[in-house]
Amino acid sequence: MNVFQMLRLPDLVSLLNLICGISSIAIAAQATVQVATFQTAAAHDGFALALILLLVAAIADGADGYIARRFKGGELGEQLDSLADAVSFGVAPALLIYLQFGQVNPVVGEPDPLVAVFPAFYAVCGVLRLARFNSVASRKTGFEGLPITAGCVMLVTYMLLSESLVRIDFLLALTLGLSILMVSSVNYPKIRNIRILAFVASVFGITMLLYLYNVEYMRTFSILPFILMLTYIFSPFFKIPLLTNLGSKEYRNKELRAGKEKQ
Repeated sequence: MNVFQMLRLPDLVSLLNLICGISSIAIAAQATVQVATFQTAAAHDGFALALILLLVAAIADGADGYIARRFKGGELGEQLDSLADAVSFGVAPALLIYLQFGQVNPVVGEPDPLVAVFPAFYAVCGVLRLARFNSVASRKTGFEGLPITAGCVMLVTYMLLSESLVRIDFLLALTLGLSILMVSSVNYPKIRNIRILAFVASVFGITMLLYLYNVEYMRTFSILPFILMLTYIFSPFFKIPLLTNLGSKEYRNKELRAGKEKQ
């Protein structure tokens, strides 16, 4: 069968995810060239756009799962989604970190090997996380290990902050911590609450619009998505119920039953 005939609507959204990841890498590479030619302002805008494209990829990743649940998915669905995730949320953020921070250490005047090693380790852990997810029966109540999409968005929202707040030592520590969480057995909640998903998507959307309007405003606003991602990262350790059941079908039915009992 022709592979294009096998594509369904969720698969097209997964391809959008993949295209955003590839475009992000290409734009970051171009920004690196601009840095080498001392086009500093253009390079900063280029790196910001590369990060924004990964937010678009994250929205597409969430949308393809929702669409697949609402409509019948195709035979390519799960494999295509994982391959797109490996590029957009594993390879792309690792390359962006290296391209932006791994060129020359201003102190010692030579490349810092850790800026290459830690992102590479992150990409490897992300691919291992996806491979485990595809080979092991998924839990209905959550994910085993931090989802690679969440790991990428955590890195992206941090790098979108004001340049005075982005420190390479903290970024590398964050990269290492996220890598370990992805391959860990920590149980992360599956957020299928449409209200929470819509809120997160709207926050990401506002961040994208602010990039088009004013990059400095975008960097200030990025504190909000950064805090949202921190909340999710720490949710298994602090048992935040909002992320697991609020607004779900079972939760709403429970509320309705409780209301009837009071009457």
